[in-house]
Amino acid sequence: MIIKKILIENYQCYYGAKKFNLVNGLNVLLGENGEGKTKFFEALQWLFTSEKGERVDDFEYLISKKALSNLQHNEPFKVKVEATIEQFGRQKILSKEFTVEKSDSDNKYEINNFVLKGTQEDDNGERYSVDGYGLLEEVFPREIQKYTMFKGEDELNIFDNEESLTGLVKLYSDAKYYYKYESRGELLKIAAEKAVDQASKNNSTNQSRYSKLERDIAQFTRDKGACIAFIEQLTSNRDKTKENVKNAEKYVDNAKALDIVSKRILNIQSEISRKESQIDESYTTSLLDEKWILMHFEEIHTEFANKISDFGKLRRKLQSNHDKEEGIKEGEKRANLNLLKDLIPLPIGTPSKAIMEEMIKEQFCKVCNREAPEGSESLAFMTKRLQQYLDAQKEHEKTEPEKLFKSNYISKLVYLSSNHEDSLSEVRNIPSVIEEWFVFNQERKEETIDLNAELELELQERSKIIGSSKIGSEDLDVVLKDYNSWQQDIVSCGEDLKTFSSNLEDLNAKLKLLEDEKDEIDLTNANRFLLNTRNILRNISTILNDTKNRKFDEFIIKLQNKSNEIFSTINVDAFTGVIVFSVNAKREKVKVQLQEENGDLFYSPNQSLLTSMHIAVLLAISELAHEVREEGYPLIFDAPTSSFGSSKMTEFINLIYKRENQTLILIKDYIGRDANKILIVKDEFASVKRKKAFWLRLERPFDEKKLETINTEIVEI
Repeated sequence: MIIKKILIENYQCYYGAKKFNLVNGLNVLLGENGEGKTKFFEALQWLFTSEKGERVDDFEYLISKKALSNLQHNEPFKVKVEATIEQFGRQKILSKEFTVEKSDSDNKYEINNFVLKGTQEDDNGERYSVDGYGLLEEVFPREIQKYTMFKGEDELNIFDNEESLTGLVKLYSDAKYYYKYESRGELLKIAAEKAVDQASKNNSTNQSRYSKLERDIAQFTRDKGACIAFIEQLTSNRDKTKENVKNAEKYVDNAKALDIVSKRILNIQSEISRKESQIDESYTTSLLDEKWILMHFEEIHTEFANKISDFGKLRRKLQSNHDKEEGIKEGEKRANLNLLKDLIPLPIGTPSKAIMEEMIKEQFCKVCNREAPEGSESLAFMTKRLQQYLDAQKEHEKTEPEKLFKSNYISKLVYLSSNHEDSLSEVRNIPSVIEEWFVFNQERKEETIDLNAELELELQERSKIIGSSKIGSEDLDVVLKDYNSWQQDIVSCGEDLKTFSSNLEDLNAKLKLLEDEKDEIDLTNANRFLLNTRNILRNISTILNDTKNRKFDEFIIKLQNKSNEIFSTINVDAFTGVIVFSVNAKREKVKVQLQEENGDLFYSPNQSLLTSMHIAVLLAISELAHEVREEGYPLIFDAPTSSFGSSKMTEFINLIYKRENQTLILIKDYIGRDANKILIVKDEFASVKRKKAFWLRLERPFDEKKLETINTEIVEI
């Protein structure tokens, strides 16, 4: 998008129709205060921030007083702001206007015919009317404007608005593609979680435990949120207190000595915290966790091992006696198994059991081909042999003899005793470990006492340095009191941050255990389809969230790098520091701060440095917008650099000149007065690089007490 032309007609100080033919690149609009610069910016704002439902009653202040004073009956005039825009090679015209007409009563007028017009060109270059509001959203969306139009230095820090970061990311970061799907994935995951929960609750045996788990998880989740909020608040309080300390140091004459002593104090306080953190007096916990309770275990183990040995011997003796008895029984059994032991297997053709039964039933030996009548020796022989065969088969089919011991618990006890034996060396070492622990803690306590004494001396030295300042005694008392208090607050915030960070880790661990236990119940109660669905949606939700966060972080890093690249260019041969973007855990708020070379935050930058930082960020955003959207948008600044000196202003404008995108800068610099106090453009403006420049000045002469004499002229230079 490029603004090719601006037409301002009868708008405030612009009497009649005034045209600005703009170009792509840098357009500089010069003007002394009160000569029309800000009114030009406000005219563009009035046009580009149009909304349906605007009240014409609010437009009275927009009317040129000079046009109003010349208004005659039946000669209405327009108040109009029009922008001719080129977008993707086509011209589009956006015009906002209304008519002012004198009423029948003297000194009365009416506002009519308010409209926002839109005009576009087709492929043949022919123009046709379109909805103005739709065209405005097409060429210059509202969400883009907040990153492109700035009035004064105070508006340059766009991140004062908490929503700016989210809006910026959604516009220019690849993370924007994941916001919608992340919320949908979360909704689907929650629905699946509820379905699984309901299935588990329906099992009466788990209902009570499951409900308690849900309540505990909900409570720990709330506690976790509160803990995160506390951490963010403590971090903010600590940063503000550090800034107060830096500001207070301005009142101290020997700031360098104070800085050295303050750093020593911080080092000592840090060392005290480190020593105190090493002191661990959780002796009760160590009774179990470190197995100190086993210190007098050896006698118990010896008695236990002896009993296990006795039990082992008794078991082996009983097993031996049992085996002997079983051996005797087996011998008797084998002696009786004549069929299997004494008989030689018959050759092939020997009658099977079925044939034997058939021959006995028919009383005829089909092997010998002889009769075996009832009562004969032949029939008795066949019957006896069949019975012996059957008995032998029954004996053969019997299972193994019953064991004396069904389980071998003795071997497990022996294994346990052996493990205890292996651990005896560690158990014997416990008294020395306890003694070393006590000695270590005592040494740290003594070191902490020495450090506190050293700290007290340094605090006294710091008080002397502050006390040597030449500021008034009352002010000094306040500064000294506040300074020492703030230093203590910084230490206190640091300690509280450690505590809450530890609490957060503990809450996360407890939540993990509760959620795992809840999942175990789900595994035994919910059907496999529900569980698989829930797990899949969990994974999808996690992937979407992680990917969004990764893309978000990549964008912030890219924006930070670009900002620093531009920032160093703006501040050539001057202190710059490094721009640091600090984003909160939820990735919804950002702080843009300066960091010193040693990594400390630069808490008291002057306005010029802050302005440079903010402009560097805005230029970086503009470059990213051009890369991502494949379309540039103009940057429009009204007096953005009033804190710059003349040399820095020239360097800054020459830097902007190198940008590819269109930029409009309205400044009062380079306007001066000659010997006759007549406004002129200073000679140094000749060294300023620009594509186009305009001088906005009031038509002379005019009566400074009468607005109806005011009219801004445009001079191209």
